[in-house]
Amino acid sequence: MTEGLRLSILGDSISTYRGISDNGDINSHLIYNPYYYTSPLLPENTYWGLLIGRLGFTLCVNNSYSGGNLSGRDNPDSGVNRAHNLSQNDGTSPDVIIVFMGINDLGRGVDPDVFAEDYALTLQIIKSTYPNAGVCCVNLPDRDPVLKKRAEAFNNAISRAAEAAGGSVFIADLFGSRLNNDFYYMNTRDGLHPDEDGMRIIADIIEDAIRRFMA
Repeated sequence: MTEGLRLSILGDSISTYRGISDNGDINSHLIYNPYYYTSPLLPENTYWGLLIGRLGFTLCVNNSYSGGNLSGRDNPDSGVNRAHNLSQNDGTSPDVIIVFMGINDLGRGVDPDVFAEDYALTLQIIKSTYPNAGVCCVNLPDRDPVLKKRAEAFNNAISRAAEAAGGSVFIADLFGSRLNNDFYYMNTRDGLHPDEDGMRIIADIIEDAIRRFMA
């Protein structure tokens, strides 16, 4: 059963939304988070909004940062540091956490070994801080043939970190889905940020992973 479970998100621009991922009234650490998405896209038509509607979740904290890398231990805005802040100001904690990061690390040429170490640390932080939460790691899409081998290296790092973190951590396989190469571009605004159709496909992939994990 998923009805009423609280969902938090650790993400980059693909998971942002104005007034939600920068809402300091929910979590004071969000207040300066830059965002990408706003109207006319409605929040309920983002991938996470669709998941909330389909699965009966409630949103706990969306800690997503437009332009953010997962890696970067010296950067307070990196995912590895924002992983501490996925509960609400009043202490309400998530039951399910989506980690959807790494696209910016890949595009900026972050060393795969650095990414691997920081991704593993991110999951360690999440598991230590929210030990009862299920954690869905969304891997990187196969959106660019030039970057495919590096994307595979990053995704291998995500898989290894998820396996090491334990049984409540699982993968939503965006790389192996139909949302790849030209089809990815056709379902984005700019070759990177999904449009409404892309959001629906991403929601399908994550929903399937969550339902299989909770079965």
